[in-house]
Amino acid sequence: MEYRVEGMIRFHLASKLKLGETLSFSSPSGAQVALNSASDDNLSVQIVLEADDPTGAKEMAEIELDRICNLLSYFHDFPLEQSSITGMSSVQVDAEGKQITVGEAIVGIDAVLSVVKELGPKSAEKLRHRLEKVYPVDFEDVISMWREAISTESPTLKYILLYRLMEYMFKNDMNALTAWVIQKELSVQILEDRQRHRHTVYTYLRDNVHPKTKVFPHTEIKDALPKLQSLVKQFIEEKYGSKYTC
Repeated sequence: MEYRVEGMIRFHLASKLKLGETLSFSSPSGAQVALNSASDDNLSVQIVLEADDPTGAKEMAEIELDRICNLLSYFHDFPLEQSSITGMSSVQVDAEGKQITVGEAIVGIDAVLSVVKELGPKSAEKLRHRLEKVYPVDFEDVISMWREAISTESPTLKYILLYRLMEYMFKNDMNALTAWVIQKELSVQILEDRQRHRHTVYTYLRDNVHPKTKVFPHTEIKDALPKLQSLVKQFIEEKYGSKYTC
């Protein structure tokens, strides 16, 4: 049976993405998706898909919505507050062969104010191309972790999640991670631990994010966060190349 599922992607107040017109695309799963900028400059989403029952349709739509959020967050560096299903209806055919819609329910969203980045036609077309692509599972796992990290408001937690993502991509090979950072940031501060192992300041700060730390490095973490985020994004691009990151 065909289902039409309505959803909403909410950006953080600091920045939002605005579409000049409807962006429609075919997902690799076969679902037909349409994105529109809502009156509050968040994104409304309509997903048309085939499913056996409402529960299956909702689960499939949530997977599609999560995938869209991950790709938006990665390719446009937008933190996302949340995404949700706001309504669903099934499309049935009556005895006369006419389509009828059953069970539609829409949840209202309050308006908010924020700084908005509007996508022009060329940028929207590029986004459509990216949304229609098939990506390897490991890349989708990475950008899901990226989205979680940059959507976190706490600087310290964001720092921890970004560093954890780096560890994941380097398969916990700290020597390789340290060598790569030194290569990319020649002026990076190098410190030694008690065993005289050399680490970058990024590892040092991660190791000192602990409740028992006498002097919690709030300021240092906040200052290092933009550079760490930039390094993580750079390594993702290097690891997966232009085939998936452009």
